[in-house]
Amino acid sequence: MGQYVDAGKTQPKKSIWLFGMVIAVFLIIQFDAAASVISNQILSMGSTLVVWGAGAAVIWIKLKKKNLESALYSSVAFSRADAMILFFAIACGAAMALGNFLYAGLKPLFVRELLTGYPLYNIRNIIYYPLEVLLMLELLICSQKAGEVFIKEALQWGAFALFLLWGLPHILWHGLADGIVSACRAFIYAAPFYASGKKVQTSYISMLILWFL
Repeated sequence: MGQYVDAGKTQPKKSIWLFGMVIAVFLIIQFDAAASVISNQILSMGSTLVVWGAGAAVIWIKLKKKNLESALYSSVAFSRADAMILFFAIACGAAMALGNFLYAGLKPLFVRELLTGYPLYNIRNIIYYPLEVLLMLELLICSQKAGEVFIKEALQWGAFALFLLWGLPHILWHGLADGIVSACRAFIYAAPFYASGKKVQTSYISMLILWFL
């Protein structure tokens, strides 16, 4: 006979785990801004890479284990639909980049941050930004499942969490204008996750494309 499991008893435990994961990812992301305040720029840049890298790895290992018993995201292979999502991510990113260049004279982020002429700074950014996008995706996954468990409504909880916990804190660290723009863009970054049926590969690649253009 199979072992009887009381769903009512396991639900609170799952809720606490998910809430803890959301808070953990949020704190790991905010470490960057806190480190830049309490230490010099060089030390904060190095410590952020270590904390973000270790934190993202630990969170991802836990998510992979949890995904086996409770579907947090999709592990289905890449499909034509995913190719279309990537195409629209490129098109959307290119449109935003062109608009920024024409109306604000702003070059794409990969030009501004990866082709600076300072090799160490370029290497740092090649690691830094993909790590931030990975942490954003982890926050999106954890928050979406937490919303489904807590409230049990099929809404885009992860996108709202990305808006509140990743975007709006930019107001504290980078000013009102940057915070509002970052918060609103959180919904754009979250779109591939829902369009792909919560596929992590498609979501991550699409988020990187949207980020760097």
